[in-house]
Amino acid sequence: MTLLEPVMLVGAAIGGVVGAVWGFGSGIGWAAAGLVGGVVLGPILTIVLLMVLWMLMTLVTKGPRAVLRDLRGMFPRERS
Repeated sequence: MTLLEPVMLVGAAIGGVVGAVWGFGSGIGWAAAGLVGGVVLGPILTIVLLMVLWMLMTLVTKGPRAVLRDLRGMFPRERS
């Protein structure tokens, strides 16, 4: 198992709990919808948050050119 799977599982668990707690004030139906929404959106937002933190740490430690170099390497180039 790589690092991605535990991060996604933790994001789903945290997102589900947060969604259920926020929805509970409006009723049990909203709590269930918040749970499902949190389980679906939690991993996505966790990965995005970790990528933003990674870019900020690279910016602070290595500078803006390293961030741009890393971002350029993430996406494959189209061959024409």
